[in-house]
This record gives sequence, C-alpha cells and structure tokens, in this order.
Amino acid sequence: MSDQTSTDLYDGYDAWKGWNKPFTCPPEEELYFEGETRDLAIANSDVLEIGFGSGSFLVWAKARGARIAGTEINPNLLKAAQDYGLELINPSFEEVATQYAGRFDTIAAFDVFEHFPVADIVTRLGAAQTMLKAGGHLILRFPNAQSPFGLPPQNGDPTHKAALSRSVFEQLLQGTKFEITRYAPSYRIGGGSLPKRIVRELRYFVRDLISKTLNFVYSQEIPWDPVVVLVLRRKA
Repeated sequence: MSDQTSTDLYDGYDAWKGWNKPFTCPPEEELYFEGETRDLAIANSDVLEIGFGSGSFLVWAKARGARIAGTEINPNLLKAAQDYGLELINPSFEEVATQYAGRFDTIAAFDVFEHFPVADIVTRLGAAQTMLKAGGHLILRFPNAQSPFGLPPQNGDPTHKAALSRSVFEQLLQGTKFEITRYAPSYRIGGGSLPKRIVRELRYFVRDLISKTLNFVYSQEIPWDPVVVLVLRRKA
C-alpha cells in the first residue's frame, strides 16, 4: 500500500467513528477513564495523548487539573483542538521527542499503536520513553490479537497495520527502560439504569466464564476480551 493510499484511508475517519462532538466527554467515558487510569498520574500532572481522536480523554484529564498536550493527523480534529486551545505536538513525535525529554508523567494511546507498522512501533516506543519522566507510564489500548474475539476490532478498520498482544510487546520492549505493570481487558464500567447494569453484568459473567474455559482447555493464561490494555512504566 502506498503512503498516499494509506493517508486517503483516513479521509472522513472522524465521521466514520462518530466523533461529531469533539472535545466533549460523555458520562460513561468519564467512568471509563477514571477506572482505566486508576494507577496512573493524571491529576495535576503532565499528560500527552498520542492520536487524541475525539479529544474526550484530554477533556477528562484537564478537568482533573492535568496539563495536556496531544498529537493527531486528522485535519478536522486538529482544527477542533486549536479551537479548544490544546497544545499540539508533531504527530511524528519520534522526530521531536528530545524537545520534550522527561516532561510527561503519563502518555496515553487509546486504539492507536495498531495503526503503525511494527518498525514504527519500536521507534515510537523509544520516543515515548524519552518523553516520559522516570517512573512515568505509557498506557496502550489495542485489539487483542491473541483472541478470536479480537478479530472484529482488528479487521474492522482498514487502517490497522499491526496485530498486538502482551507477548508481542515483550519482544519489542527488549533493551528499553520499560517494564509491564498491567495487562488486562479494557476496563469494564458500571453505572447506568438498572436494566443496563443487569445486562452488562450478565455479559461480563459470560465473558469471564468463556475466558476461564478457554484458558483451561488450551492451557493458556491470557485475556480473551476483544480489546486489551497494556501499561508500561519507565524505569529510572
């Protein structure tokens, strides 16, 4: 695939994703971000989001006192970010990482790294390491390439270029200052009306039952949810 064709695939990406209200954060997303970043520095910290998309995470982080910055390639979302007053960083952040060396407490990339070729992932992990403070964290969310249930989110987007899992990152992280502190299914939110909570809890129960069964049958110990989250800590 040529670079031009790859770029063209992102035309209208924001409309396809339903990001028609950029830089707002619905209540359910607030619950999600609260849970997913439970062990990360957000309040009164320096936070960077790689590929901020709708901007909802940065809005949520700013409301908690974070000093925020972001990268993005979509022109519509960049215009919305400028109107919002967001500090923008070159989306090829590996080219400018030294300018931000040791600045950020937390770097987030929700549903982003699967859009990069593996060689670029290695380079951008190095850039994130440079930009993080010692003890800072990089949080990554991506489709679960070790699970058949990860196929719909992985293959449902033609811009995805890499299939990712913990074992993949364990190899890519060799020689870096990163250590894995969490690898788990994407955070499960509660809340909502009683019928909604009941349906969610039933769905989670069935998912866990399937996961335990599959791990037993195949002698594995991996998450089987469609989407997983990996948290890396930059060692001193």
